[in-house]
Amino acid sequence: MDELQPGRRVVVRYSLDPEDSHSTSDALGVVTTVDEAGVEIDTKRGPLRISRPQILLVHEVPPAPTRSGRTHEIVSAVDLRRISAAAWLPQDVSWLHVENLRNEGTESAADLSLLQKGWLLRSSDSATRRANSCLPVTDSGLGWEQSLDAVEEWYRTREKPSRIQIYSADDSSTLAPECEGLAPLLSARGYSPSEAVLLLTGATAEAAAGASAPAEAAAPGLAIDVADAPTPEHFAAWTSQRSPGDASGAAEAFRSLITADQPCEFVTAYAQHPDGSRSMVSAARVVERSKWGVITNLVTRPDLRRRGAGRSVARAAAALLAQRGVRSYLVDIEASNEASLNLFGSLGAAVRHRSWYAERA
Repeated sequence: MDELQPGRRVVVRYSLDPEDSHSTSDALGVVTTVDEAGVEIDTKRGPLRISRPQILLVHEVPPAPTRSGRTHEIVSAVDLRRISAAAWLPQDVSWLHVENLRNEGTESAADLSLLQKGWLLRSSDSATRRANSCLPVTDSGLGWEQSLDAVEEWYRTREKPSRIQIYSADDSSTLAPECEGLAPLLSARGYSPSEAVLLLTGATAEAAAGASAPAEAAAPGLAIDVADAPTPEHFAAWTSQRSPGDASGAAEAFRSLITADQPCEFVTAYAQHPDGSRSMVSAARVVERSKWGVITNLVTRPDLRRRGAGRSVARAAAALLAQRGVRSYLVDIEASNEASLNLFGSLGAAVRHRSWYAERA
């Protein structure tokens, strides 16, 4: 029952009477505690404890909608940020919350879901900002100023700059409630925001544009491949976009980041050559989290852009997700990346909210 992990939203069918197989009930909510004896779920009616012998079926479901509408349009900004964060986690993470402040330490990414409230602290030797920033998810219980003090101390002990990912509630510049109290503090302490990063969501079936399988998304002259692991060619393409000033350990940290999440797959468009050889033209990483697809690291050879390779990979990624019953996907794109914004916009995706990385000099 892999779905029974703290932080996941699930439906659990369980028996009310062990001697009567027809006496059952369903519980919908977020898993808060899991142990050898059973599970506790936070439902609309309050906490519900279910013993393991009672559990008949567990099914993970997407985050709760905030209003009526299409699935990818009705999830809150904070849940979208949770999903995005879960697809790109370094080894060094911790949750800042009053309940675990005394036991603050470094947890592995696999154990991250042990506490899904507070502020998520992330640190990596890679240069990736999402893996080196604090993400406010829920009230830490410490107050805005004390929380920021704790964040700065956490990064100070790691000899890294304090960086916080703040985000809006919708497609505007108005901060979401989870981080709105930070604005005056960050300004007073000399933090500067990065350019906006736009989070887009879309329906996988729409983005697949008629492709029922990844291979069907290939443009003429291209072949689509789906693999469980990236090749050296993938890393060469991704690392060519990194700053030449990256630390020596950044490449290995990036490797760990990009392959850490499971299930995690790599969709690649290859050009077929007359001699039977092939070369990579475009690729992307696809991770499934909370019944959502997260598309990251889309890259296309600079000399072969605007030839349909990036579109082929995006469509193939969507088709792969749709095949598995995943109806919605998200992608984070910097506001200045017009090519990617136009690509996903043409596949039906729309901006749901934006985020910024506020960094202290």
